[in-house]
Amino acid sequence: MQIIGGQARNIVLNVPPGIGVRPTAGRARKALFDSLGGRLAGACVFDLCAGSGALALEAASRGAARAVLVESDPRHIRAIEENIARVERAGVKCAFEVKQAAAETPGGWIGRAPAPDVIFADPPYAISAELFEKLLASAVFRERAAGALVVWEIPDEPGSIGEFLRRPPLDNQQIRRFGGTDFLLGEVPA
Repeated sequence: MQIIGGQARNIVLNVPPGIGVRPTAGRARKALFDSLGGRLAGACVFDLCAGSGALALEAASRGAARAVLVESDPRHIRAIEENIARVERAGVKCAFEVKQAAAETPGGWIGRAPAPDVIFADPPYAISAELFEKLLASAVFRERAAGALVVWEIPDEPGSIGEFLRRPPLDNQQIRRFGGTDFLLGEVPA
C-alpha cells in the first residue's frame, strides 16, 4: 500500500499484519481524496481506528496541516509512527499527534486534540455501526467536532448501508461510492 497523491506520492506504507487492519483500497482512496479537492489544505484531520494511518497520511500528503491518529493497538501505533517518519522524510509538513486510545471513548482523547475539520473512520466491520452511534451520542464528541466533515467507510457486507441509515443522522448526510467502496459523508451536528 502506498500514498496515492500529493507531496508523499508513491511512498510505501507499513501495514500491520493480520486481519485487524483492512486498509481502504487504493482505488477507493484515490477517488475519495480527489473528490475532497482543496478541502484538505490547511485542515485538521482525525483518523479514527487508524490502523496504518493511511487516511491521515494521505490527507497530510495533500496539504492537511494537522493530523490526529487514534488507534488502540500498540502494534498498529508502531506502524503508524514508522509511516509518519516516511512521509516526513518525503517533505510532508504536518503536525501529527498519535493517540493510543479507543475511538469510542472520546472523552479520553478528544478534549486534548484540536477541533477537527475532517474526520476519517474505517473501523473494524464488526463494530463500525455501533462505534458510529456511540460517537454521535457523545456530547463531548459532538461539541468538539461540530460541523466537521465525517467520511466513514461503510462495511462491505449486505445490509450495512441500512444499519447506518437507522442510526442518528449527520447533517447533509449522503452515501457516496468511490472506487467500489461505500462511504457515509456528512457533518457532525451541533
